[in-house]
Amino acid sequence: MPAGRPGLSYLTFHFDDMGPVVEALRAAGARPLSDPVVVRARGRRISFWTDPEGNVVELVDVRADDPGSGHSN
Repeated sequence: MPAGRPGLSYLTFHFDDMGPVVEALRAAGARPLSDPVVVRARGRRISFWTDPEGNVVELVDVRADDPGSGHSN
């Protein structure tokens, strides 16, 4: 989103386990905005995605201790 544009920068969704959501987004053709797709930050796992219209969503869960595949660290 261009700087100075009114509105939301991104929308955040909190989950107990974002894994199934990440897989559903991949299957639906959504585009992740980072590599690795899921990263750890401040005791949480986070993942940013964009839809075909350019809307950005952030997924957050508290399973940072779970080293499942596709995760950093």
